[in-house]
Amino acid sequence: MTTTTNALSEHFAEVIFSTNEMLIAQCYKEELSSKPLKSSVFQGSTVKIVSSYDSSYVAFGLIAKINNSSLDSVHKPSALGLTSKELEHLQPQVFDLLRKELEIYLFAHTKGEGKIYNYPPLKPMMIHDFVLQTTNDEVLKLTEDTSSLINLIKRNQLKPDLLSNVINLGYKLRKSNYDYLVKTGQGLSLAFADEFDSLIQVLKRLSKDT
Repeated sequence: MTTTTNALSEHFAEVIFSTNEMLIAQCYKEELSSKPLKSSVFQGSTVKIVSSYDSSYVAFGLIAKINNSSLDSVHKPSALGLTSKELEHLQPQVFDLLRKELEIYLFAHTKGEGKIYNYPPLKPMMIHDFVLQTTNDEVLKLTEDTSSLINLIKRNQLKPDLLSNVINLGYKLRKSNYDYLVKTGQGLSLAFADEFDSLIQVLKRLSKDT
């Protein structure tokens, strides 16, 4: 295993199911208790998955769904009528079994030379590979051309407004560069020319967030 120390210190989830286009990652309970990290794990945010065998091989993905589940396969969760404080006092073991699972769709990757290729990796990431937050520099590169993200949304029939979160972040990291917003809007108009409702949905979210 050739993971870097940096990767080991930053990962917050681990791959438990994988194809070359999507994966499911399970978050660590203790990591999600951290406020700075918790606020960044949401639908429409980007993450990176680092290969366990070659740390230079990295896939980039979009969080499409977040599911709360229990690790207890015998006793299914049931409504108890207790507040979280009461539940923690009376049945603390419940919280030890809760996990968040992220459904992540891949749209870009890097190889040994570090260049970002705007299409899914040709081979799936491995089970137990680590999931990390993307850096601001990586988000800037990933949002230079949004065609891969748009194709991802359309190919997997995901909610189009997931795009607005990524585009909005790219816009803010570019210090609210209006030209970037116009260029991206033109790309959206072309991509969703035959899906007017989807286009309006994305543009409405963008107008509220920017």
